[in-house]
Amino acid sequence: MFDSFNSSDGKIPFLQIDAEGGTGSVSESVSELMRAMILRTIEDFRGGERLKVKALDYMFRDDDDYILSFRSICHHFGMDPVRTRRAIMTTGERISTRRRTV
Repeated sequence: MFDSFNSSDGKIPFLQIDAEGGTGSVSESVSELMRAMILRTIEDFRGGERLKVKALDYMFRDDDDYILSFRSICHHFGMDPVRTRRAIMTTGERISTRRRTV
């Protein structure tokens, strides 16, 4: 599950993705890969111009049938792709992420 909230000082938005599945399970491995892809997209969007263009291309690509597409990953974690994309693109400050296990 995905949660979006502000830090206690209200300055740094957090994206929090819960890990699902048992220890070492295939679903946990896939979830970790998906989580890493979202985190990489955030980093790339904040990176240089070339990386930002690649991140935008990935976020706006409409390939729902690809399991590792931005939309598929968002749906996997229960996130709205449009709202998630907007959060990545409009947050002026650094987005901190942390893993929360169930």
